[in-house]
Amino acid sequence: MVVNKQSFYESIDRNTVFDEAFFKKVLGYGMYDKPFLEIVAAKLIEIGMPDMVEAYNEWYAAWKAEDDQQMKKVTEWYHKECDRVFEKRQKEQHRKAVEKWKENLQNMSNEELIRML
Repeated sequence: MVVNKQSFYESIDRNTVFDEAFFKKVLGYGMYDKPFLEIVAAKLIEIGMPDMVEAYNEWYAAWKAEDDQQMKKVTEWYHKECDRVFEKRQKEQHRKAVEKWKENLQNMSNEELIRML
């Protein structure tokens, strides 16, 4: 059985199991179709399950808080990773500049070295 947004919607009735899997499907379909959330809420009210609208809102608030916390951790990690990569590149550029400077010094004549001093 292929489950898509339409068949999911049509399957909602009083016997539906309103669990986390159900809420995740509502969230997922609602991310790409904003009116879908309102349509599902209206159907839940129509079939006499208005408390499921509130249950979804509570589940979503908890899910969003956890998602925000995880994204904050990812952001902190990514910031540190960018700093680490930047510092590594800076050190590599500095190392290359020093090597080039040394090479230039080695290729200079005594006269050029004395003028440089």
